[in-house]
Amino acid sequence: MHEYSAPGSDVGIGVGIGVGRLGRRLGGQTSMTDHDERRYWERHTSYRDAESASARAFADPKAARIAGALGLSGSERILDVGAGTGHLGAAFERRGHEVVAVDLARALLLRNPARSDGRGILADALRLPFASGSFPLVIEASLLHHVDDPVAVLREMARVSQGPVAAVEPNRNHPPMFLFSLLLREEWRALRFRPAHLRRLAEKAGLQTQQVEATGWVYQNKTPRLLAGWLGKWNRNVPCSAYALGVFRKAEDPQNSDCGD
Repeated sequence: MHEYSAPGSDVGIGVGIGVGRLGRRLGGQTSMTDHDERRYWERHTSYRDAESASARAFADPKAARIAGALGLSGSERILDVGAGTGHLGAAFERRGHEVVAVDLARALLLRNPARSDGRGILADALRLPFASGSFPLVIEASLLHHVDDPVAVLREMARVSQGPVAAVEPNRNHPPMFLFSLLLREEWRALRFRPAHLRRLAEKAGLQTQQVEATGWVYQNKTPRLLAGWLGKWNRNVPCSAYALGVFRKAEDPQNSDCGD
């Protein structure tokens, strides 16, 4: 079993043959989702790999926009919360970053590229097993609309960040996304999400907005491969795009003084 120890913490966590033991260690924590959602994510594993054409067309432009907004060098260590099969985290790894992946669904985490060398961690987003300020950047993609208290999750993400927090969520102003969210019960909470809602959640969590926009036309698990490359080129800030993307900073972060709304 591979091990990963968080700097400033005595928590060593492995993924692979030790996942079951880890799950028992974390069994006393309060789940970030209700029981129905937990069962859904454990059994619903028909997701494309992080290196698939659609996953890359979805994630690479968003990672580039986040990196550009924050002026990342490529050497920063990043925490991906609710990482699933690792689509957004893998995009940052392709840019040279080391990514640590956290998820509560064992079935998804076992398919995350980060788990191959021990950087996959089975844990709850409400109780991240890291010391405060452990990561230069903390990210999430399509997690907040699946949790009971997205503000609490954002606060916990901010706690372990040295300043920046980035989020990608569905945009209800995108007609196909609205219809998809309406038809699938596990996606109903996505009907609340759009750029303005993402900004409000971040502000309630004590974060300051650096950049919020609607972007992207590729669904990482649904867009046909033949269309992914073409649609992946459409990433302008358009209100009816498929996703809301936000880049935020903790209020006490000294670098946020030049951030606009």
